[in-house]
Amino acid sequence: MKRITALFIYLILCISTPALAQSLVDDANLSTSPEGSENVFTETIKIISGSKKIFILSNNNQQLGPGDFISLALDNNLAARAVVAKVHQGQVGIKILKIYSLSQWGRLRRNQDVQVVKGDDSLFGKKSTAPKETEGEGKIKSEDDLYSSDVVVDDETGVFDENKNRHIKPDNIVGVTGALFDAAEVKSRGGTVRTNEFGISWAYQFADNYFVEGIYGRALLDNFPGDGTQTLVNHLTARLKYNIKGPLYTFFMPYLGFHSYTVSSPDAGKTNNSVTNEEQLTAIDNLEKSGPVFGITVMRRLVPGWFIKADLGSDILNVGFAIEF
Repeated sequence: MKRITALFIYLILCISTPALAQSLVDDANLSTSPEGSENVFTETIKIISGSKKIFILSNNNQQLGPGDFISLALDNNLAARAVVAKVHQGQVGIKILKIYSLSQWGRLRRNQDVQVVKGDDSLFGKKSTAPKETEGEGKIKSEDDLYSSDVVVDDETGVFDENKNRHIKPDNIVGVTGALFDAAEVKSRGGTVRTNEFGISWAYQFADNYFVEGIYGRALLDNFPGDGTQTLVNHLTARLKYNIKGPLYTFFMPYLGFHSYTVSSPDAGKTNNSVTNEEQLTAIDNLEKSGPVFGITVMRRLVPGWFIKADLGSDILNVGFAIEF
């Protein structure tokens, strides 16, 4: 009986020992696996804003939600830190908070697959030294925060040199506008001729909220100053503007400047009637003018980087679109 009992105990030990050893090996492997690796997945960059601070990513893995802190990486090297602002129709909008590597950042392109590290990225890669964000730090609560001028920057590793005194951060604003141009007819015909004036503008922010702007406008008048003639009017303007931030992503820019009209009408004054010739030349001379101007530019942000723009001044009344970069 003792021999049978001893044999039974021996068999139990032989069976349980390998199982116990296997369990210990599994536990060891689990404990040494990279922490947080389950939070790394791949998404595709769909859109990059002009300022390169707003990205639209795919959400194929369905792991991203508003307020999530994430990092973007290429080839296991961190590029930037961001926060999710909005989820819509299988895509997410994110706002960049900090750049880790300029070289990796420069490689980011549209339609590119990128590694997404959700949550803590301090253990991702060998060179990552990203600090953990405290709960609620820099958190975006709605898509309206995409327009916020507050950008989280680390003094040691951050790259964005944002000046919070500026209402519009980029230095350059380029716009296209349309307006109506009126020209007085010759006395014998009376009335006015109206056409469209199309313009392009470029404003440069040389100091906080101070812009210098150059504008070129072009208007082509048919059958002016006489039948069968054409007159080209070129409108050049230089302005000094100051930017004031208003409500609802609106900006007001009072300005002072100087403008000048130059006119080209090769066929003016070439009729058989001397009186008509004199009237036509007078009408052309009346278009050529220059002098100081003043007014205000109103800009309303539509989406990040894009504005609807209107100039209300002594020189012109127009409306159009503008982009910042």
